[in-house]
Amino acid sequence: KRAYGVGAAAEVYYGTTVDKLNLAQMAMLAGLPQAPSAINPLNSPENAIKRRTHVLDRMLTYGLITKQEYQEAMKQPIATIYHGKTVELQADYIAEMSRQKVIEIFGDAAYAQGYQVITTIDSNLQIAANKAVTKAVLEYDRRHGYRGPVKHLSSGSNYIAALQDMPKVNSLLPAVIIDIPDTITATAILKNGNKISINWSEIANNLQVGDLVYVVSNGKDQWVLSQVPEVEAAFVAMDPNTGAILSLVGGFDYDKSSFNRATQALRQGGSSIKPLIYAAALENNFTAASIINDAPIVHDDPNSDWRPENHTKEFYGPTRLRTAVSKSRNMVSIRLLQTLGISKAIEVLTNLGIDPSSLPRGLSLALGTNNISPLQLTAVYSTFPNGGYKIEPYFVKQILDSQNRVVYTAEPTTVSSIEKPAPRVLSAQTSYIMTSILQDVINTGSGRTALQLGRKDLAGKTGTTNDYVDAWFAGYNRDIVATAWMGYDETKSLKEYAWKSALPMWVYFMEQALKGKPNSSPEQPQGIVTVKIDPITGLLASPEQNDAIYELFTENTAPKTMAKRSTTTAGAQADNHLIESDNLF
Repeated sequence: KRAYGVGAAAEVYYGTTVDKLNLAQMAMLAGLPQAPSAINPLNSPENAIKRRTHVLDRMLTYGLITKQEYQEAMKQPIATIYHGKTVELQADYIAEMSRQKVIEIFGDAAYAQGYQVITTIDSNLQIAANKAVTKAVLEYDRRHGYRGPVKHLSSGSNYIAALQDMPKVNSLLPAVIIDIPDTITATAILKNGNKISINWSEIANNLQVGDLVYVVSNGKDQWVLSQVPEVEAAFVAMDPNTGAILSLVGGFDYDKSSFNRATQALRQGGSSIKPLIYAAALENNFTAASIINDAPIVHDDPNSDWRPENHTKEFYGPTRLRTAVSKSRNMVSIRLLQTLGISKAIEVLTNLGIDPSSLPRGLSLALGTNNISPLQLTAVYSTFPNGGYKIEPYFVKQILDSQNRVVYTAEPTTVSSIEKPAPRVLSAQTSYIMTSILQDVINTGSGRTALQLGRKDLAGKTGTTNDYVDAWFAGYNRDIVATAWMGYDETKSLKEYAWKSALPMWVYFMEQALKGKPNSSPEQPQGIVTVKIDPITGLLASPEQNDAIYELFTENTAPKTMAKRSTTTAGAQADNHLIESDNLF
């Protein structure tokens, strides 16, 4: 119950200080360290009284108390009520991060100082993140089948007693099936003795009376058969202008696993890394209209079994960079990196904030084979909406002592700060053009699920790693950037693309985060021009061309050469369409 130490436990369980505890209460607390979750008087009164009795027995045996004191203590009721502070916001992972931060600043002496930590977390956004992770994980788990009950209890078992040792996991409650009147519903009993009716036909077809299962509420007095998911997830939302973390979820349930996947899990980024490679290219005189040949990569090394291909198993020939990003073309990304040069790409990625030691010195970098955490990826993506500045994530705003005096104040580097300005790592023009390209990912590419939000200011990129091991979606508008990740802690395939697993989590969050807020897109910086181009060559369109499109360029990279086309019909492929073009790489 979040009681760290005997003094805290006295307040949480009995609402008093240690010196005012009676013998029975002391014995109760003395027995708790063996298994504080399973034998505390709130969770399990039956186990608690057994443990208290054991402590009193040993005290009597060793002559620490008299027979009369023993008998009086044994008569004391075990019942107690929770006296601790009500948890107003479920944010266990950020709370643990805050504890570690305080210890980092003040050392172990902080435990006795009564410090208060004020974080950057927005309570409404944290609630939205919690719900988004829970919903997305349970939906994924449901799609991939029911694995059966936790265990089966024999006839005549004490169901209530068996349930006492079963913890609640996120929103899932343990229950025992006590009746199956038909093939649609079943009756179950919860650990508090309440009986519920659950719908089970959609998820399982072999339910039996005595099955110990997990159930989840699906609305008013409606329950659905569920199970504790094996898959995990993480979510981070941040202010791209300041680095303030607005919400953070490190896993499905903190009590089930305190490992913080938002900060500690280093996973391959997959295609979510591609925009960083394209940004590096834009910084080195490529454009959104540069043409890269989407064709097989030929390896000279006979010992290499690397055979990269597009997820469609097809090749599409000369492709504009904008199209390559929205369609997530692997071959284009690889050839782009090959032409740009791995050293130049690593230089830009390092400036963006990625640890260079995590970056492979090979073409696989274009496919996101480097390891990165959701928090790190969120910080890197912040560079796009904030105009090209590198911000450092932070989550502790202030620390107060027991007298409410400020003893620590964060001093983040921000985009608008004069005293501590964030360093520029991309040009404003590159950031703006990349945002335009990543908006196409949502409008016409793998992020189309986000169109249901009905907004015009969203940009982002999915990422699915090899064998579907990791699923990502990193996206943003001008005011908020957020990353969703889903995967297993062990190396195991999700068996589905990120658009089906990670992207819905991001959409669920953004639906609440942006509710009632106007569209917010980055302002177009100076030095950007809009040019009418030929979609096949990326060169200037001829005046009479009827399939021309508009593209963004910097003033010094806008095409000067007009395309030579044998026809003006849309999509026509002419043998000479690349003649006199320096736009092909």
